[in-house]
Amino acid sequence: MNHLNASVWVVWLTCLAPWLTGTASAQVLHAIVVGDVSPSAGWGKYTSAVAMDMALVSSAITENMPERQVNLVRFEISEDEYSSPANLLETVNELTVGPSDAILFYFTGHGSVDDQGQYLALAAGKLHRKDLLSALLAKRARMVALITDCCNTRSDGYLYAAPYIEVTSPRAPTPLFKSLFLDKVGVVDITSSSPGESAFFLPYQEDPPGSPGSIFTTAWLNWVKQEKQSARSWDDLVRGVSLRVHQSFRDFYPKGATIAKGAPIQTQQNVFAFQYPDMPAHEGPRTGLVVRDFPGRGAVITDVTQGSPATQAFLIRQDRFVSLKPQQVIVSVNGKTTLNTAAVGEAIRQSPQIMRLSVRDPMQGTIEVLVRMKY
Repeated sequence: MNHLNASVWVVWLTCLAPWLTGTASAQVLHAIVVGDVSPSAGWGKYTSAVAMDMALVSSAITENMPERQVNLVRFEISEDEYSSPANLLETVNELTVGPSDAILFYFTGHGSVDDQGQYLALAAGKLHRKDLLSALLAKRARMVALITDCCNTRSDGYLYAAPYIEVTSPRAPTPLFKSLFLDKVGVVDITSSSPGESAFFLPYQEDPPGSPGSIFTTAWLNWVKQEKQSARSWDDLVRGVSLRVHQSFRDFYPKGATIAKGAPIQTQQNVFAFQYPDMPAHEGPRTGLVVRDFPGRGAVITDVTQGSPATQAFLIRQDRFVSLKPQQVIVSVNGKTTLNTAAVGEAIRQSPQIMRLSVRDPMQGTIEVLVRMKY
């Protein structure tokens, strides 16, 4: 593998001597950030989105981890001959990983699905998700996180170089990255869209020309920026990013979007988690809400289970998370009016995992919230 021609930049910042750092063996986050902008990818004017995704993810890692505890590998695939499963797997195999270390593998580019499951669609062939995950697990790290932002868009155009983003590394891992990567043990496997869905970019801009990135990666990094000084779980991340992706798609594509002329119109994009530590079981109450009839007006909330999805509802108009509360009245679910508890219960049973509620609050009036249910 020719690293120079494949546009791979490796930033390996050696740990200082123990007598300088006060620790004999600091945990290291090995982060591989891959973006496929090869000619076969055919991104055209949206090449800017892929390049920007890479730049922003790399910057987020640098902002949350001290230099001595990060091994950042940026692999920008600029030629078809380097867009191959073998090159990506070799990048993983070349890592030297300690048992207390963590690995983050991020990919932005094309993806699809066949009988063997989801795969990264590279110019030289398919890299199935299960094979990539197996290679990552073979490194025997404490934590392995595989996060992909994939879609099937095709277009013609030109290459684009993302701007250099200067950031300062912290003296110690931020509480967020410490809680996600250094304190946890296990496997994280998340992709940007649910089965049967494509992943979309933010709309192209003329001034300055280019796309500011993809919906998923932008939502993920905005969440990281907001929560960097807090200890959070992977469930917090999945819920928070999922709700932002769902709402961003509706904001930017209110009439839906399609990956190609003549293809079916997609009306939503939803993050899909294969697995992550402490992932909720698909059983029991989905929301944590207890309601009763409020004659002629809907279903009034009488109780909210502590720590349930209903305590982490996304208040759309204020772009923040709130808890639903007793005395609020649910008047519609996913745009359908609900006049009583039976209607609310049936709507919840039929709802996809992300549910939109119209709620009448005694103080705020009617508010719109998104709830990412337990399953």
